[in-house]
Amino acid sequence: MKPDLIVIGGGIIGCSAAAYAAERGASVLLLEEREIGAGASGRNSGSVQYPFDPILAALHLATLDLYRDLAAAGPAFSLPAAPAGLLLLTNDPAAAHDRVAELMREAPHLKPRVLAGEALAEAEPMLATDLAAVRLETGYPLPPDGATAAMARQARGVGAELRVGAAVAGIRRNDGRVAGVTLADGGEIKCDAVLVAAGPWSPNLVDASGAWQPIRPTHGVTVQVEVGSAPQHILEEGVVHTINQPVETGDPGADLASTFSMISVGRTSTIGSTFSPHALDPDAVAPVLLTRGARFVPALQHAALLRSRVCARPQSVDGHPFIGLWPGTAGLFVCAGHGPWGISTGPASAALAVSAILDEDEDGIMPELRASRVIGSSG
Repeated sequence: MKPDLIVIGGGIIGCSAAAYAAERGASVLLLEEREIGAGASGRNSGSVQYPFDPILAALHLATLDLYRDLAAAGPAFSLPAAPAGLLLLTNDPAAAHDRVAELMREAPHLKPRVLAGEALAEAEPMLATDLAAVRLETGYPLPPDGATAAMARQARGVGAELRVGAAVAGIRRNDGRVAGVTLADGGEIKCDAVLVAAGPWSPNLVDASGAWQPIRPTHGVTVQVEVGSAPQHILEEGVVHTINQPVETGDPGADLASTFSMISVGRTSTIGSTFSPHALDPDAVAPVLLTRGARFVPALQHAALLRSRVCARPQSVDGHPFIGLWPGTAGLFVCAGHGPWGISTGPASAALAVSAILDEDEDGIMPELRASRVIGSSG
C-alpha cells in the first residue's frame, strides 16, 4: 500500500508526528533504522524542563499539555502533577542572587529563589556543603526513553505502522516533488509526503548534495547510577568557579567539555553530560563524569555504576529546530535540530509539522523555526 505519509526517524519527533497524523486519519509508515529512541530521544538525561529561550518556551508549554494528554490516555506513561524543581548549583552566592534577578525579569513564572546554608541542606542533604543554588519551578523527571516509548505505543494504537530495522538511503523525487523513499536494501516505497525527523542525520536525507547542513551532531555521554538516597530535585551546574579536575595527568577527560546534571527517577539517577563534536567512548568518559559530579554530590564518588551511554544530539546552527516544508521539493518536510531540548519541546514541534503536512498551512510555525529560514547556508 502507498501510505499518505512516511516519517523517517523513531525518536520523540517521529513517533509523535506518526501518532498525530494517524489520529487525524492519515495512513502513516514510520521507518527507523535501529530501534525506537535509539538516539538522543532515548539516551537523554530524562528531564522535561523550561528551555530558557523565549522562542522555545512556547513549544515547551505546548509539549507539557501534550504529555498530559498522553498520560490521561493510559497508565503506561505518567507525568508528575507538579515539577520536581530545578536547582542551579553554584559556589558563589552572589552569582546566585544575580541569576535570580535576571530570571525575575525573564521568567518570573519559574518563581526563582536562592537556597543556601541550612535551607539548601534541608532541601537536598546530599549536596556539598559549600554550595548555594537557584531553585526554579520547572523540571519533570522521566526515564530517558519514557516519553518516546509512550509516543510509539500511542502511534501504533491509532493505526500508524512503525517499521524498525528499515534504513532509508534516500528520498525519491519526480518533477520537483516527493515520489517516495529508497531503502538501504534497495527497496522502494512510494508516497506523496515525507517527514524527515532523523535528528543529526536529517540534512543528508533532505539534501543529498550536502549544501544544506544547518544541523550537526553534538555527542553526549550520560551515566546511570544508583545512590543510597536520590535527590528529589533536578540538579544542574550553574556558575561554579572551581571544579575537580581529572585526578591523573593524561586522563582521557582532561579536555572534555561537560556540565554536571543529575536527574533521578526512583532509585536510578542519570548523570550528564558532555558536549563534543567527536564520537566518545562512554566507558572511558563515565569515571570522569562521576569524579566531576562528586564536586556537587560527594556520594557519586562511590555510587554503583549501572551503565553509560552515548548519543548524538541534533544541534542546529542557531539553537532552534527546523520545522515545516523544505523549499524546492513539494511534499518534503523536516522537523529536526532540537539539540538538548528534544523531549522538552519535540511533541509540540511534531504537531506543527503535521499541521503543515495535512493542512498545507505553516501559519502556526514561527518564522524563526521554519525550515526555509537558512536554505543554502551551512552555518
